[in-house]
Amino acid sequence: MESTPTAIKAQLPPSIPPRSSSLTQSCSIAINPISLVINECITITSAMRKNARWAQSGVSAILGTTGDSAPDGGEDLSLIQRLGLRTKRTRTTQDNPLMAGFSKLRLDLAECRDISTFDTVSLFHPFLQVIRSSSITGPITSLALNAITKFFSYRIISRSSPRLPLAMQLLSSAITHCRFEASDSSQDEVVLLRILRLMESMMCGIGGDLLSDESVCEMMETGLSMCCQMRLSEMLRRSAEMSMVTMCQKAFELLKQIEPEANFSTIEAMTSTSSGNLGSVQMGEPTTAEPNSTPVLESSKASASEFTPTTDQDPAEDAYANVDLKPYGLPSIRELLRVLVSLLDPYDRQHTDPMRVMALRIIDVAFEVAGVTIASHVSLRSLAVDDLCRHLFQLLRYDSPQVLQTSLRVSSTILHTMRPHLKLQQELLLSYMISCLHLRAEIPKEPGIDPLLYEGVPLTPKVLLRSQSSVHTGSSSGTSTPVPVKERQRLGMEGGQRGPDARETMVECLSGLTRIPSFMVDLFVNYDCDVDRADLCEDLIGLLSRNAFPDSAAWSTPNVPPLCLDALLSYVSFLADRLDMAPSTKPNYPTVEQLMEQRDKKQLIIQGTAKFNDEPKKGIQLLVEYGIIDDASNPKSIANFLRNTSRISKKLLGEFLAKPSNKDILDCFMDSFDFRNKRIDTALRELLESFRLPGEAQQIERIVEKFSERYCECGTKEVANKDAAFVLSYSVIMLNTDLHNPQVRNRMTVEQYKHNLRKVNNNEDFLSEYLEAIYNAIKNQEIIMPEEHDNQAGFEYAWKELLQKANSSGELFVCDDTSIYDAEMFRATWMPIVSTLAYVFASATDDMVFMRVIAGFDHCARIATHYNISEALDHIIVCLSKISSLTAEPFAAAGTDSTEIQVDGSSITVSDLSVRFGKDYKAQLATVVLFRVIRGNEYLVLSGWREIIHIWLNLFANSLISPYFSELQDKLDVPAIPMVTPGNVIKRNDPKDSSIFSTLSSYLSSYAADGPPEPSDEELESTLCTVDCVNSCNLSEIFDNISALDSAKVKHMLQSLLEEAMLLQQRRPFLSLRDDFNDDSDIIAGSSGRPGSPSFSTSVSGTVEKPNMPSFAPLSIYVLEMATCLVLKDPECLAALRPKLMATFTAILANANNVYPVVIGRVICYMLAVLRRVIDEYRTTPSEERLADIRKLVGTIFLSVAAVDNDILKESGPISASGIVHCFRSCPDSIKKILLDAPDQAFWKTLESLLDNSEAASIIFEVVEEITGVLDSDGEFRFKSERDSTRLLLIHNGANFQAVVDLLGAFASAGSVGSEWEQRHDHRSGSIRRIGRSSTPPITNLAASANLNGRGDLVGQRAVAEGVDRRNYSTMKGSGGAAGNKHAEDSMRGSTIINGKRMSAAEVNAAVAAGTYPGMQRPYADVVERAVKAVKMINAFRSQVTDLITELKLERNDGWTTFWFPVLDGLLLQCLNACREVRQQAFGSLQRTLLSPELSATYDDFEWTAIFGTVMFPLITGLLRPEVYQSDPRGMGETRLQASSLLCKVFLYYLERLSEWEGMLDLWLQILDMMDRLMNSSPRDNVEEAVAESLKNVLLVMSSSGYLVEPEKAQGDGRRLELWDQTWKRLRRFLPPAILDSLPGSLPGNTTTAMPAVNVPVGGDVSSESGEAQAE
Repeated sequence: MESTPTAIKAQLPPSIPPRSSSLTQSCSIAINPISLVINECITITSAMRKNARWAQSGVSAILGTTGDSAPDGGEDLSLIQRLGLRTKRTRTTQDNPLMAGFSKLRLDLAECRDISTFDTVSLFHPFLQVIRSSSITGPITSLALNAITKFFSYRIISRSSPRLPLAMQLLSSAITHCRFEASDSSQDEVVLLRILRLMESMMCGIGGDLLSDESVCEMMETGLSMCCQMRLSEMLRRSAEMSMVTMCQKAFELLKQIEPEANFSTIEAMTSTSSGNLGSVQMGEPTTAEPNSTPVLESSKASASEFTPTTDQDPAEDAYANVDLKPYGLPSIRELLRVLVSLLDPYDRQHTDPMRVMALRIIDVAFEVAGVTIASHVSLRSLAVDDLCRHLFQLLRYDSPQVLQTSLRVSSTILHTMRPHLKLQQELLLSYMISCLHLRAEIPKEPGIDPLLYEGVPLTPKVLLRSQSSVHTGSSSGTSTPVPVKERQRLGMEGGQRGPDARETMVECLSGLTRIPSFMVDLFVNYDCDVDRADLCEDLIGLLSRNAFPDSAAWSTPNVPPLCLDALLSYVSFLADRLDMAPSTKPNYPTVEQLMEQRDKKQLIIQGTAKFNDEPKKGIQLLVEYGIIDDASNPKSIANFLRNTSRISKKLLGEFLAKPSNKDILDCFMDSFDFRNKRIDTALRELLESFRLPGEAQQIERIVEKFSERYCECGTKEVANKDAAFVLSYSVIMLNTDLHNPQVRNRMTVEQYKHNLRKVNNNEDFLSEYLEAIYNAIKNQEIIMPEEHDNQAGFEYAWKELLQKANSSGELFVCDDTSIYDAEMFRATWMPIVSTLAYVFASATDDMVFMRVIAGFDHCARIATHYNISEALDHIIVCLSKISSLTAEPFAAAGTDSTEIQVDGSSITVSDLSVRFGKDYKAQLATVVLFRVIRGNEYLVLSGWREIIHIWLNLFANSLISPYFSELQDKLDVPAIPMVTPGNVIKRNDPKDSSIFSTLSSYLSSYAADGPPEPSDEELESTLCTVDCVNSCNLSEIFDNISALDSAKVKHMLQSLLEEAMLLQQRRPFLSLRDDFNDDSDIIAGSSGRPGSPSFSTSVSGTVEKPNMPSFAPLSIYVLEMATCLVLKDPECLAALRPKLMATFTAILANANNVYPVVIGRVICYMLAVLRRVIDEYRTTPSEERLADIRKLVGTIFLSVAAVDNDILKESGPISASGIVHCFRSCPDSIKKILLDAPDQAFWKTLESLLDNSEAASIIFEVVEEITGVLDSDGEFRFKSERDSTRLLLIHNGANFQAVVDLLGAFASAGSVGSEWEQRHDHRSGSIRRIGRSSTPPITNLAASANLNGRGDLVGQRAVAEGVDRRNYSTMKGSGGAAGNKHAEDSMRGSTIINGKRMSAAEVNAAVAAGTYPGMQRPYADVVERAVKAVKMINAFRSQVTDLITELKLERNDGWTTFWFPVLDGLLLQCLNACREVRQQAFGSLQRTLLSPELSATYDDFEWTAIFGTVMFPLITGLLRPEVYQSDPRGMGETRLQASSLLCKVFLYYLERLSEWEGMLDLWLQILDMMDRLMNSSPRDNVEEAVAESLKNVLLVMSSSGYLVEPEKAQGDGRRLELWDQTWKRLRRFLPPAILDSLPGSLPGNTTTAMPAVNVPVGGDVSSESGEAQAE
């Protein structure tokens, strides 16, 4: 159990006092203090007696009595008197006063009982005499010093000792004026060490605060003298320095207890303070002693604190009553600091570099201890701000490493403690170091590192950019630093090339500065956002970033890059630590908005002034455009800007003002000066500080003339008028040149100067004192043109200008307790930081570097996320993506180079990428960090999505991530995204079999199979590492986070997805390969399974599948599906992002010829999914706007789809059709009408285009059934409920009715593929039946031989059938007579084995008839069945037409054209179908329709008669066409018979109504013509008898009904007579006589020679003219 500090203290023995209490004890020795003092006295006197000088000392020195004591005083005299002796003064040997002092002290101590009550002055007196005596040797002086040191260390002297303050003053005076005889140098240095030890004890001991200012100054001067005397040993000088450090530390600690001075001017503070006159406290500046000088410490001049008593002076007397014993304070501290600062003067040659280093170290300690307190005292602050900084900045140019390092250390300490008071000084220091450390070399491009990582790292700081610009334009102040660029260059203030060690030292200093809390924030707020200041924060970050690159070590040391990197990481860590700081605005601090406004204004001013320095007029115009100058015609506004801007070139400004055209600007510029109460030379100095006088005399004259006017306007007594001021001003300029031009030998005297100005002041002389003052001022201080001077005078002038600007530069804001500016600072500096981290990460090899850089990335991401800086996060993502090596353009053949290993139901895909990535630890680390950065920050990513998508695509292309990424995919109702097929698939039977023989066997077998060898164990291990890395990225969590984003955050990702989708289409490798990707199976399975597809080869390890051609289709689908899911995830995204998504889909469809068909099908489904979602929104909140939006969207979708080439749609059919079906089924009836009414019949065109694909056709048929309804057993539409009986109302116009009938007709026409099977079936049926009767062995596997399957090769079928026929023929031919018949009978009684099953002849015949015989299964049965069903549906419309016409309120004529004609025309076309089954169904439907009462009952007039001209006649004409007949030669003859029969039936059905029609005769004659053509069409089909029989029946009906009667029975009815005549006339042309004779009503005249039958070729036609000619 651990004890607490209190418990430990309680356990101490009671005899041991606490450590702190020992400091307050009065005495801390074991012996009697009085005895100790006496022993010290005896020791010293003993040593003195051993010296020849004091060898004759009296006995009294030993006995403790003084040698000159009088008998009338003291105890000796009283003793004589008591003895009754006469008083007699006896003379003793005169003892030495030094010896007597010790004797006297011993006597006094003999009567003392308590040492603490003993007078301190008396106690010190004999010891001080020895110390001050020049006749004492060094060892004796050392004993005296040691004794006093003991008195302090043993607490013999305490705070309560009498007259301690006076004793301290006397002791200080004694040790600072110590004299002794020099002997051995080592002995002498021992004395000096004793003095240092004693001074240190005095300053830090109990009486240190009792010392006076004079005493402290003397002690400090003594210590500094020892430090600076080069004759002394190095050890002594270092000891003196250490003692000075300790004493200064104590002195400056006391400063914290001193109240700051009142707020008055710095000049007053330098001469007096509240503590008294500083001038009375002075320290002599230490100098380097001559080599042979003696070690005497006494000052050369008397000190005010020298209180050395005379020999006969009693220390107990009140000899020092008038001495001021005031404790030391600010005067001595300031004097100490002044002396230390003076030692730094680089122009004082008496001070050596070691002295400066010593002074710098002491100053460093002083500011470390009390830097903040020093800043609060005006007198001390003035020294630091002016002299100290001035000397420090000059020392920075030294090549001495020690001086440079110490100077930078002090500079850093001062900035740590006094930064608020060093605004311009800090700017100058940092600008100089940035200039020194700038690398004038481009970043080397290393192989394997993306150049993007260099982006953002500035190659040149802004300070140098402006410097170069200024030099180029002749400018002297083109930067924002207070010292103009040219001045800094000539005075050594501009950074040049420094040595490697110096650069490292400077980097260490900057690195330390960046660790100051809020240092970088302060730079950004006070400099980067200040119009007149440099961009120090940006430049410093850029400098650290550039030097963090490894190549910077070539110009410095290997330590510089890690130092800079560490500084950057510290800066980022500082910002990250402040993220939780509550934002607070400090009083009098600018707001963020104000700061950014200033920064923006600064950028405008920089651009405007840069333009002004090139072309002043254009520069002013630009500044007016920026709003910096109010008006180009306002000279006052221009003058104010030029007056208050330090970025203008002084040379150009002078030339600009001197131009005559700018006279108004010059006047306003001069009016801005206030010359009141200023001598003319002072006024001229002030004027020439703002610009440089031009070189031309006329220009100078204009400026001086205006200056003279302004000077006189301000009022002056010494100058009479402006003319006098003009001459006097010129004289001052000339005098300045004369007195300070080195080429002038004979300088002008004051008398000559006065003489030259006689009678100039309005015909009078100037006052002599006035001219003398001007002369002396110019002589003592030149009017400096800084760019013309590179000496100390130029630097002093520049420094003075800096101090003047410092008074008006404003307060330096310290932002250590507010973080409101951090966001804007990071926004301005993140680019080089992130680029540097990325570069270091990419080039580093050390794990520690990786860890630090990863932490840096994490901090940067946190900061960017906290402050919503998307650009920073995007760049982090881009950099990490490049390092991950996963952002290469997705490779189409990624699957070709991959191998899938399947073992025990699991698989892993080995590819080049997975192996390479698994071996690259750095890439894996970057990938994990990347997705760690992204996770949770998805809402902030903008342009970075492109890189992320590339990574996803590469991972997907190499089967490293699943195609399923979101639950939203389930709502799309599309198949899963097809994976990229691996180039090879290897199935391992035994995963443990990894012997060398197995490996070799696998390699050889793969080689033999023309495939790559099986992946090695190393490649498998690398792939597993890749899989583990991808799994650790938690991509699913990122997808989930994306699903929760709003539309504003998702739109950037959507944009990247859509752009990538379009790029994938453009990168399609071979557009001619479109046929190789007909459907998803090509991509999923890797082989179509069709003839000519890639073959398979088997290896020892398993099956190796040959790769398919490369395809971007899966990648495109992956991207497009993700984009669709983003849009559909919520209503907000749907409304905001849908237009962009649909525009991309439309563009893809418009370029469908260059897109994989499978992608086209997916795009159609995605578009329909969007439509479904929009419809769902309408259902939730219906409105006219949403309905109009749906109409527009429907038009966009189906017009785009309809424009796609039919061949492409055919290849993308199944998935497209599925999407349409699902969309249509999910819509309400009102939306379905909108779909059907898509512009330009686009919906119907789309459906029709998909019919060429058999799989799509079956799906599309479901859509048609959704539109029309399902047929029942009676062939009528069946409805689920009464409400559904209006389903056909979806076809609410003629266009839709026509479209649905045409679509059903297309389905029916597709059934024509069944005709070939029907014809072959007829042929094969007879052949197979003959097999049963033949003795030839039957075919055992006819199906396999014929290779017949669902979509077998018809050529193969034909070959098999012909083979069967040939075998039958040869068998029958070879069998003779009865033997053959007998064999056939035996075969009939026997059986046949078919496919392993014994079948009798009867069973064979039954199977053939049923179409179930092996090899005779009907192909395309589903197509034929669907075609028959389509015909039935067309027929079912006849019962709905009347209702449709009524509902739509159509006219009767319109009803026929709109509804009846499409139905009849559709059935007519199918009556010509090559498929017998479809044709028969169509004929039956047509007959039912034509004979239905609905057809004729609908019309009152004779519109229905059009059925003959538009249906029946075209039907017969079509059947008579040769090509139609040849489509089914066996069945078309029967169809012709049916057509003739149907024509007769229809005519007889409508005969009664036709009799009332005037056109009946013409119609009847046309019918007879058709019958004529039918009879002569094909003699082999027995058409002649059938037609004649049908015609006979018609004539019988017409005759019995009284429509066709003999002439005598016509009773004069002209119509009947004509009908009779025309009928027989036509009948005689084509009917045989035998048939004519059998007709009813035949007359003898009609039995003339019958017309010969005219044989017309198949499908031929005979005209009436030709028939008549033949008859004749």
